[in-house]
Order: sequence, then structure tokens, then C-alpha cells
Amino acid sequence: MVVTSMDINNKEFKKVFRGYDCDEVDEFLDKVAEDYEALYKENSFLKERLEVADEKLKHYSKIEENIQKTLVLAQSAAEQAKSSAQNEAELIIRQANESAQRIINKAHNDVIRINDDYDSIKQEFLKFRSKFKHFMNAQLDTFSGLEKEFIKNYNIGNAENSDINNINNINNINNINIKEIETESEKKVNDFQTINTDIEDKVSIEKENICENESLNDEDLDAIKSFFAEEEVK
Repeated sequence: MVVTSMDINNKEFKKVFRGYDCDEVDEFLDKVAEDYEALYKENSFLKERLEVADEKLKHYSKIEENIQKTLVLAQSAAEQAKSSAQNEAELIIRQANESAQRIINKAHNDVIRINDDYDSIKQEFLKFRSKFKHFMNAQLDTFSGLEKEFIKNYNIGNAENSDINNINNINNINNINIKEIETESEKKVNDFQTINTDIEDKVSIEKENICENESLNDEDLDAIKSFFAEEEVK
């Protein structure tokens, strides 16, 4: 049983001969009781504070545990998001590289095709020019032979009206044929020059695009796509 200050104050001792001074004993007991009361109150106060501190410690420990769990979940979510973003970025880069490679291959093939078309048209023009030159030379030789034969067999100064008409008809036919041939020749030459200019422009543009677009970015891909889209529309 715990001794209280009241127990100390109410404690009575037997009186014996030659014992202690009662007043001094009582005074000492009063002092002990007072100090004991103070210590008891302080101990009670400290016990209460210790209980409060213990409750707070439990509360903060629980908060710390929740924070640690939250941090673990956040770290796991961040790692998953990072992994997902990295995989998506790799997929986008791979698709972009494949698309860029397809566009480059198509551009190379188009340049080769345009060069082949240009060479084919050029060969056709050279053949046409050679045939046309031979045709014109043959026509000139024919007209020259007719003129010589006519001068040889007929007297131009005394020719009859029918002969004059024949000469005029021949001249008219010759003039008409020459004009038609010249017109057709000029038209084909102009057509060839136009086609030749268009092909050279396209080849030049294609080569410049291929040389300038070794490392393709998003704007370059859009430009190439727009170019081929316009070509398909044409």
C-alpha cells in the first residue's frame, strides 16, 4: 500500500523514556509530508504527460506508417508510368523511323521512275527528230527533182495556162505540206520542251528533298507527304 502525506501527518509514535523530542519529530514529519505531497503531485502530472505523449507517439507512428505506404505506392506508380512512357516513346520512334524509311524509299523509286521516263521521252524525241529530219530531206529532194524535171521538159515562158495552173497547184501543195509539217514539228518540239522542263523540275525537287532530308523530323515528313499527295492529285 502506498503511503500518503496524510498517513505521515497522522502517524503517532509511542512515547518512551529518553526518546526523541516530539516537537522535532512532528516538525520533521510535517516537512516530509509536504515534500512527499509535492513529489506525488509532480509524479501524477508527469504520468499524465507521459500518457499524452505516448498517445501522440502512437498517432504519429500511425501517420508515419501511412505516409510510408503512400510513398511506396507513389514510387510504384511512378515506375510503372515511367516504364509505360518509355515503351510508348520507343514504339513512336520505331514507327516514325519505319515511316520515314518508307517515304525515303518511295522518293528514291519515284526519282528513278522519273529519270527513266525522262530518258524514254528523250529517246522518243531523238527518234522523232531523226525521222522528221529524214522526212524533210526526202521532201526537199523530191521537190527539187520535180522542179528540175519540170524546167527540163517544159518551156516556162511559153507554157500553156494548164501547165501554169499545174505549177501553181504544185507550189500550193508544197507550201501547204511544208506549213503543216512545220506546225506539227513545232507543236511536238514545244510539247517535248514542256515535258522535259516539268521532268527536270520534278527530278531536281526530288533530289533536293532526298539530300536535305537525311534525318527526317515531323515537319519534313509532313512536307514529303504533301508533295506526293499533290503529285497523285495531278
